[in-house]
Order: sequence, then structure tokens, then C-alpha cells
Amino acid sequence: MMKRTASLFAGLLVFLLAQNVGAYELGALGNVNIHGFISQGYIMTTDNKFFGDTDDGGSYQFNERGLNFSSDVSDRLRIGLQVFSRDFGTLGDNEVTIDWAYADYTFTEWANFKAGKIKLPQGLYNTSRDVDMLRTSILLPQSVYNEGWRDSINAMNGFELYGYVPAGAVGSFEYHAQGGVNQFKDDGAEMRLLEDQFPVALGVDVTNNQVDATYVGSLVWETPLEGFRIGASGWQMSFDGDITRNPVKALSEENPVSCLIDVTQTGWTTSLEYAIGDLVLSTEYNRINYELSAPKFLPMNQNFESDFDSEGYYGMGTYRFCDWFELGTYYSEYYADRTNKDGDDGRYPDGQEHRGYLKDLALSLRFDITENWILKVEGHKMKGGAIMLNSDGNTKNYGTSLAPNIGPDYTKNWELYTAKVSYSF
Repeated sequence: MMKRTASLFAGLLVFLLAQNVGAYELGALGNVNIHGFISQGYIMTTDNKFFGDTDDGGSYQFNERGLNFSSDVSDRLRIGLQVFSRDFGTLGDNEVTIDWAYADYTFTEWANFKAGKIKLPQGLYNTSRDVDMLRTSILLPQSVYNEGWRDSINAMNGFELYGYVPAGAVGSFEYHAQGGVNQFKDDGAEMRLLEDQFPVALGVDVTNNQVDATYVGSLVWETPLEGFRIGASGWQMSFDGDITRNPVKALSEENPVSCLIDVTQTGWTTSLEYAIGDLVLSTEYNRINYELSAPKFLPMNQNFESDFDSEGYYGMGTYRFCDWFELGTYYSEYYADRTNKDGDDGRYPDGQEHRGYLKDLALSLRFDITENWILKVEGHKMKGGAIMLNSDGNTKNYGTSLAPNIGPDYTKNWELYTAKVSYSF
């Protein structure tokens, strides 16, 4: 059924792309707008599996497709919906989902109410990260916009109060306050990243996750200096799930041990962006606190407790030289535990301490072929192995058959290359 839905979705997009128009309007009054985008890319790495088999000749499992509908029902009420699919190696798998769907009611400029599946305003670019046409780079800096967490911080089902508040000589403010629940897949990257917090040899599996609540807030100050804005956003989500360990011993297999694991994630991001002419400079800092608790889960019926902060930041610059060419670069650093940036606390096997961080120097070239078609090429000089998944094959056996010691296996210095063609209407 899902394959049939995906085929119909792709067929509709092909039909629309064949028409030489920029958008569609339907209905007797012409008040239903239809827009969409489609992109296809290629990604390869010299070493390490970046959410897929990227180190073995590269991968074409790298695309996005979106089709959205919107309508002004009245002067105050607007509704919209977007269907979306993506494939990013082991993530997405071209599953067609409702990316966002909402009813948006305007009281005044500074007070608006939205209900439905709504985008989360984390940082400056999270709400637009699915649309390749809106940025220079192919991959956003992973220190703040981790692809492994994309599904969980993309949108949630709930309510939002937002507005734009003019403040005279000091500029203006944009605010968002949201509450609701988001969703994780049991086989998604979020749960697999959680499983990676334990030694591979324990055979940890997390299933039946249930999000209790999610709260998000953001504030952006458009300063009196034209093109200069400052932002801050924060969020908290809590969820639980069934966690099971079933390690394989040298001579026997231990009976599975199961219990409930509780996770609370609290994060915040600060942002700066300055656009002057064709030059755009931006930087963001992100920190996330994780609290994990699983009673009597470890061997000898010990409780599992963990409380740590990840940290990430980047600086980025883009410049448009002419109508058809734009150049961008950024430098990004991410640390899985900000108190142990070298990864030498014994969590990783000897020689794999670089699993605790990821440093990324990127260069992006964007070519606007037409108003609707763009081509991008991008290269990354990487150092470290954080954010990637052990379950993608980034492991090896450090021990012997009688004393197995499975652990992460990442090359410290590696490179990533990618290219993408995108069309929008």
C-alpha cells in the first residue's frame, strides 16, 4: 500500500513538473494554491557510513519530494497541508508523510493562533530545512541540524501562539510558543542513537516509545541594523519506551532483561544572522541536556542513570556573485558530551576516542540554472565520528570469539562529497 501511495505521489509530481507554470490555483474563486519541490542527490564518503552505505561507491538514496496546498478561507483564517517524502540512506525510506497541516487564525499582527501539525522553530533554519531551494548548502551544519534528529524536531501535533510585534526605534520581534507531542519511530535514528548510548555487546533494543509532551518557544529580534537579527529558541520533550538487553556470552545467551526507560531532552539554541547586500553571515550555538533513567537494567540489577549535555556550534558565510552562482562555506563542531570533548573517558574503545566529536569544514557551490532549477555540489573535510549510527555498520569486533568486545569503528579523518539537483514550482 505504501509503495502504491508513493508511486501515485511521484506520478502527480511528474505531471505537475511537466507544466510550464510556477504555481497552481484551483477552485471557483481560484483560492487554492499548490506548490511543490523535488530533488535528487548523490552522496559519498571516503570512510565511515554516513546514515547509509556512502563509503562503498556512494549512494543515490538521497532525495526529497514535497507537495503543498494552501487556501485563504477568509480574511482571518488560512489552512495548509504538505505531503512529503525523503530518502537519506537508512532514514526516511521514501515514506510519504504529512509534513505539516494546520489551520491558522489571525487576531492581530501580534497575536495569531495555529492548530494541527506545525513546524518547530528551532534555530533559524529548521522550519525551512526540507526545501533545498532556500539555502546555499546541501547539508546544514550537523552540529545544530543533525540529520539523525530531523524527524523528531521537524514538527509536532499541537497548538501555537505566534506574532510579530513592532517595537519602534529598537526594531521588531517575532515570537512562537508551542505545545503538543511529536513522534519517534521505533526503528528511526532517534531510537538507534539512544541504543548507541550502551555498549554494543549488551544487545540493547528500545521499542514502544511514547512521547508525553513537547514544549517549544522562540524569539527573534529584528534589530534596527538592517539585515541583522538575533534569535533564541528552546524546547523540552519527554518520552518513555521499553528497553531490552540480550547480550551474547561466550558460552551461553543470557535471558533478555526488560524495563521502562524514561528520557527527558531539554535544548536551546542562540542565533545570529547578518545579511548585507549579497553577503549573509550566520552563527548558532546549540546545547541539549539528556536525562536517561532505566531501573535495574544493567547487569547485577543495577540502575542505569545518565545526565549529560551535548554541544554544537558553527559559523557560516554565503555570497551571491551573480544571478546564477552562489558560494558558501561553514565550519562546524559538535560534541556528544561537552564535559568530555576528547572522548577519552573510557566510553569508547582505545583508538576510537574521536567517536565523541565531529568537526566539519564545508564548501558549497550553487548554480541557478533557471528560476526553477538549481544544481549544487559540496565537499566536507571531516574529523571525528559523532552523530553517526553504529547500526549502519560502523562497528567491529575488538575482542576474540571467546571474549567478544564489539564497539564503534570510525575513521578519524575522512571526507564527504555530495551533489544535488532540485526543481520547485
